Amino acid sequence: MNRPAWKTWGKLALAGLITAGAVTFAAGTQANAASAAKAASASLSAQTGSAYIKTIHNLAKKGQIPGLQAIAGKTPISAVHNKWGQPETGGGQKGNHYELYNFGMGQGAYGFGVNKAGIIYDLRNFGQSVDRSVGIKSLTFTSVIQTLGMPKEVRWNGTDKIYIYHPSAAYELKFVGPGTVVKGKVAHIDHINVYSAKAAAK
Repeated sequence: MNRPAWKTWGKLALAGLITAGAVTFAAGTQANAASAAKAASASLSAQTGSAYIKTIHNLAKKGQIPGLQAIAGKTPISAVHNKWGQPETGGGQKGNHYELYNFGMGQGAYGFGVNKAGIIYDLRNFGQSVDRSVGIKSLTFTSVIQTLGMPKEVRWNGTDKIYIYHPSAAYELKFVGPGTVVKGKVAHIDHINVYSAKAAAK
């Protein structure tokens, strides 16, 4: 999937923990909140390889992704709006749609698939591109296969390849990246999704 050209939301705090119905921010100024968020997520985002893939898979069993406690199929998008404001793209749409946030400066980017009832059915973590040696951008399709085995389903969206795993009956875990790369280069994961088909159909 081609991502839209996002602007940077440098002033927004990332210190929220999105839960099923509410967002709680760390106390203090936005600057302090952003610093707290960066520190809180540092140990997780600094993971690489098999350990990080296993963390992603374990979170997906519960409908979650690294960096957020939002739960696919349960958390309302209004909880995100209340603390992060309107998204850079996708805001104000009716029916099933996607909303995207990019916090820039190595603080990550997230996408939310929202159903017509306002419940998030798809969580996306695009990681951050400042340091591609850690986090989502450090992963490759090869490392995913080595850790989780070959997926039973592989889909294509344009030139993007999607490896689909089923960590639980309720959720799909998707690893998305380029289907082809320049000779001598390795295809790195662009983003991950945790998807609830049941919530998407509502």
